Amino acid sequence: MIRIDLKRICSVAVIAMLATPALGEPVTIAVWMHEHPPRLALDEKLVAAFEQANPDINVDLTIFPNAQFEQRLQIGFASGDGPDLFNSGSFNIGQYRHSRLLAPVDLKTVGVDDLNELKAKFGIGIAGAEFDGVAYGLPTEVSNYACVANNALWRTAGLDPAKDAPATWEEMVEVARKLTRRDDGNVPVVRGFDFNWSDPIFMWLTFNAMVNQLGGTVIDEAALTADFDSVQVRTVMDFWSAWANDWALGGPQYTASRDAFLAGELATECTFGSWGRDQFKAAGIDYTFFPVPRWREGTVDTGFNAYAYYMMVNANAPPERQEAAWRFAAFYASQGEALFEEAGLFTTVPAVQELESYTSDGSNTIFTDELDKAVFSPRVPGFNELGDALARARDRIVINHEDASAALGELEAEASTILGRF
Repeated sequence: MIRIDLKRICSVAVIAMLATPALGEPVTIAVWMHEHPPRLALDEKLVAAFEQANPDINVDLTIFPNAQFEQRLQIGFASGDGPDLFNSGSFNIGQYRHSRLLAPVDLKTVGVDDLNELKAKFGIGIAGAEFDGVAYGLPTEVSNYACVANNALWRTAGLDPAKDAPATWEEMVEVARKLTRRDDGNVPVVRGFDFNWSDPIFMWLTFNAMVNQLGGTVIDEAALTADFDSVQVRTVMDFWSAWANDWALGGPQYTASRDAFLAGELATECTFGSWGRDQFKAAGIDYTFFPVPRWREGTVDTGFNAYAYYMMVNANAPPERQEAAWRFAAFYASQGEALFEEAGLFTTVPAVQELESYTSDGSNTIFTDELDKAVFSPRVPGFNELGDALARARDRIVINHEDASAALGELEAEASTILGRF
């Protein structure tokens, strides 16, 4: 049974209280977070511990279902009734920053002198919230992907992921062919590997990352320009199209990759994080993690893109609530050990990698080694629209068999129009 050291939590809260003079009247801060069931009990403990040690601050915590969270945030900000502090992802940070909704991290309140000290305290996860040397959030979850093999399905095919895991995308084709089992009509009943075709977000986290591996960049964050009609994008799109059509190894017509893996219908999946272990256990799957492949002729050693969730402060909140919000944000984000052990959420607070629960599982080093090489998907306004446009172009090419050059050229024009609004 996992136990949270409330004495340690309270001691951190006391330090935060002593570091900042108490305000005259209690300040109430509205905190909005998305639902993550394994984290909810810990949220209650952390709020209680913080309020006990900081009687000048009341934390009004509201948890929203994931499907509603970003919409509720947008409505709240538009109406002027948004939260003082909110927990959102790196996917949305570009939009919020462009809309001038984000307050820079209050370094003094957080207890550091500069950005370097902030990075030392919270680790490389800060990178996803940093723009031009200024941080706008404190990480509460930092995640990236690795490939995971269903050991039983690999053994059935005469393969061992410890020895036969593909290092390149070209090798993945051959491994997937060996792992794939087909019915009499040559339709795969067990796929060896497939991409995650299920949601446009994976076009950023996976497709975009494969472009990055080839040295390409589809979006220039600083200039807000698009480059979807490049040799690198065409190479990746051709590979995805061949995967579904020429090699018949998968495609968007099949059960989504994560669901298929958990059902024993997919031998290899590459969009699970370390948090997937409990799901594998519940499904009765004996598994092995290995790094995401690279291109044989690739120029950048990186896996799939990283993403993170951050505590961010509403720039339109009154100064006293902003300060109180950063005090709670710093306290919450410092609880990396509790977040890891209680909620299964990895953060880059250095102490996490010293936990016995972390060091006892050797596969954790795969994720941290890959995280050191990972980049965040472009943090730009219009992020979701751009992802939708990329997914539509993919489907035109892969499903409708339209000319790739024409589809990608039109995608670039559409992306430029989207970015041009900002």
